Amino acid sequence: MKRVAVVYNARSGALLARAEASPEEQLTELFAKRGVEVRMRPFEPGTLRIDVAGLLAEEPDAVFVAGGDGTVRALAEQLAGGDVPLGILPLGTMNLLARDLGVPVDLEEAADALLAAPVDRIDVATVNDSPYLHSSMLAMLPHLGRIRERVRGQRLGVFRLIDRAVRLIRRYPRMELTITVDGAEHLTRTRAVVVSCNPLAAGPAPIPGRKRLDAGRLAVYVTKERGSWDLVEVVAKLFNGGWQQDERIRVYEGKTVEVRSTRLALMSVMSDGENAQLATPLRYEIRPRALAVLAPGAAA
Repeated sequence: MKRVAVVYNARSGALLARAEASPEEQLTELFAKRGVEVRMRPFEPGTLRIDVAGLLAEEPDAVFVAGGDGTVRALAEQLAGGDVPLGILPLGTMNLLARDLGVPVDLEEAADALLAAPVDRIDVATVNDSPYLHSSMLAMLPHLGRIRERVRGQRLGVFRLIDRAVRLIRRYPRMELTITVDGAEHLTRTRAVVVSCNPLAAGPAPIPGRKRLDAGRLAVYVTKERGSWDLVEVVAKLFNGGWQQDERIRVYEGKTVEVRSTRLALMSVMSDGENAQLATPLRYEIRPRALAVLAPGAAA
């Protein structure tokens, strides 16, 4: 590659840790020493569409995003349907898609791998027309995610997280939901639902990866726990890859999913780590091979 564009999240901890240089200086140096010309824009949600359009007008070989899963998702929304590939410099906490694509965690190694990587196309899932790339979580799980964000970086944060999570698990009620997968209805009472963009595979915590990113399938995981501590065990199995043989986790697959609640007009949804309140019914769809990406793992 000779010329790339980069959108970077200036609030990324991995960039802020190097106080001797600004994020833009760090990233310019990262590509310059590899002989690659780079145009840079900071990540600003309010102007992102205009910023990306301006970068694409200069016909870069690829658009890189430096940030976490939420920043990656926002850039993917702008690039989906086009042919300019997205390269991910993983600077977040989870880095879910970057991991599935085989991108190294180290920034220098990631740059080398991405600049030499082949272009692949992957699926993009949507919930109420809002795209996501890995998983969308419902019921109690978005509330657990908010607790995690509130205590991140605090002294004794882990202990506060455990304390607040235990209190939430004890009081959170089961939700009565109708989940329709490709027209087949499933009635359930649950406290945890995950809808993934392509099925999850057995893998390590905190969230397992996927064997394929282009299978064109949504996978729905619904817990059927009996009590509060039973729920902890079931969710742990879902997130450490041990769920496949557990009868307390129901799994459905299809191309379209609808989630209805008779009681809620709005539902908390956490997609790729970003929380939102969305109107019910929630409508999930999958857009096959909608996003071009740089995939170092495809060259292995």
